[in-house]
Amino acid sequence: MNAPVLAGVPPVVGREGETWHPTPFAMGPFGGLHGGVVSGTLAGEMETRGAELGWGQPVSATVYLVRPAPLEPFTTQIEEVRGGARLTVMENCLMAGGKLRAKASMAFLKDTPVPGIVPPAEESFDPDAMPEWGFASMVTGTTYLSAVEVREDKANRAVWVKPTNPLGPNPVPFAQAMAIADYATLFSVYLDGERPKAGGWPNADISVHLSRMPESDWIGIQPRSGWYPNGSGLTEAAIYDTRGWIGRSCQSAVLLPMPEGAE
Repeated sequence: MNAPVLAGVPPVVGREGETWHPTPFAMGPFGGLHGGVVSGTLAGEMETRGAELGWGQPVSATVYLVRPAPLEPFTTQIEEVRGGARLTVMENCLMAGGKLRAKASMAFLKDTPVPGIVPPAEESFDPDAMPEWGFASMVTGTTYLSAVEVREDKANRAVWVKPTNPLGPNPVPFAQAMAIADYATLFSVYLDGERPKAGGWPNADISVHLSRMPESDWIGIQPRSGWYPNGSGLTEAAIYDTRGWIGRSCQSAVLLPMPEGAE
């Protein structure tokens, strides 16, 4: 997925100087910025910086969604935590309305050849031949789901996603995969055919580890969720590109009480 940003298609979040400007495609299900857009933007800025400075491949990122982020211009604050010969760690914060909204960290690893290591066997997936996601017909209004194409892989209990609008102004394959992985809880609920008895389940964080960069526009998500009476949930997901498994994501969910009178 090293192709340039989709020609002539506006990004989900644009940038002018030091300020980021979200479009309606950046909206989440509860209003404000979608968690995947927040995570992807923070990770994407670090990914771009790492590519410019030769830090190697981004291998992991964690984002804490400290507060809901409004759908309005915001700024970020990026800094180096550790710069090493092989490992570099960065942090990035999203600020809006004078408050910290999210904080991210990302680790980069430079390649060092190790003879004799055999990579995992490749697989082959063709999401273009898969049926459209059944939930798509129930989506109304413009949200981040309007900026992607979604297919259902019934044979593997997975969902495949391809961006139709780039996440930001630069190609950021790791960050794009992270933004898509944020859908994992929704996909899990859809595939299980039963939602938790809660008014909502926004995630408090997301962590992604990738063994290699995605090499296709399509990203496959194979999720699993668990719900607990203390008001927490956990979603994990295997992440694929069309050549096979590339990593895993994990999210802590916050279960919201059902509205009064709702069942």
